[in-house]
Amino acid sequence: MIQKITTVLLLLLLFACSSTSMEFRSAKSAARAEKDLQRGEEWALKALNMDMEKDNALIPYFLATEIYKPQERWEDMASMLDEAVKRNPGQKLEKPIILDAKNITKDNILLTIEQGVGAHREEAWVKLFNQAIELTKAGEDEVALGKLILCLKMDSSQPQTYSALVSYYAEKNDLKAAQNYVDQGLKANKSAALYEIKAKLLLSDFATSGNKSLLAESESMYLKAMELLSSDTDAIDKLKKQLIFVYIDMDQTQKAIDISTALLEKYYDDPDLYFNAAVLYQRLAKQLYEPAADLYNSINSGESASNESIKQLYADFIQSKKYATESKQYFLDANDMEIEDTGSREAAMEMRNLIKSLDTFISSTKSIAADSGINLD
Repeated sequence: MIQKITTVLLLLLLFACSSTSMEFRSAKSAARAEKDLQRGEEWALKALNMDMEKDNALIPYFLATEIYKPQERWEDMASMLDEAVKRNPGQKLEKPIILDAKNITKDNILLTIEQGVGAHREEAWVKLFNQAIELTKAGEDEVALGKLILCLKMDSSQPQTYSALVSYYAEKNDLKAAQNYVDQGLKANKSAALYEIKAKLLLSDFATSGNKSLLAESESMYLKAMELLSSDTDAIDKLKKQLIFVYIDMDQTQKAIDISTALLEKYYDDPDLYFNAAVLYQRLAKQLYEPAADLYNSINSGESASNESIKQLYADFIQSKKYATESKQYFLDANDMEIEDTGSREAAMEMRNLIKSLDTFISSTKSIAADSGINLD
């Protein structure tokens, strides 16, 4: 313990031995001894612009941490922190910052401007972000937006800021602005959360535009998010649940089924997963059923169809029935596990009715094939 204290004292002595201008010394005296932040700022700003102090990062650091921070002048603080790092990130602090006085090690003593700036950025960012969240909860969205913009200026590396900004603009239905903030966030700090948000925005764009190339981009975003979450299997599985429906829209049915089956084997008592699996098979059943029913009605109305078309029609009805049967069972399983009614039983009844309709179509298609001498086997 004595050795640790000696080390800290030596560091303090070392940091204290630095020559500065009269203006900077006056600024520190005004702020620290006289508690006069206005005079401290005036002297410090004079020192900031002196040729002899042009490389001294301690001056903007002082302005940021001892003048602007106590007054919560966040924009000015952020600007001076930027200036400090720009001038000399490796310059020694006047005195080191000890993060844990009870456990002094080289890892929790901050010695340089860059390290000090990082600590102050994070502290101010946490305060601003928490204020933004509280304002959002209180319904003061516009004031919260201002706080979030300050968060970006204070520390642009924090992905939570971008996530909050995306949520704000998505609720305003300004998807262009939302996408812009996601892209900014990914440039600043690649995170699984931002990749997931971008994937969802791309899917939203696909839903309105029908542009299928967006699906491949969305898949790519989900895969990148999973890569960053390589050690968090639960988080990866949550993303896989979303990716299932991307593969359905991409017509990669087997991938969707494989993921769903693997998740069900792992989370066999999760009613939400059974419900999602039911929706998966419901969508697959309807994707085959609807165009097949349209083709059947055309043929039944007298339009000609090739033998291969009738064979394919029959195969689609058969496959649609298999999917509908799977869907019905998964809806029933979900209903048995659910504590609250989510509509699973009603959805199962809908699938049962679809199966009945498919039985009718299958029987009638067999008759059409028989009359045309088509072998369906």
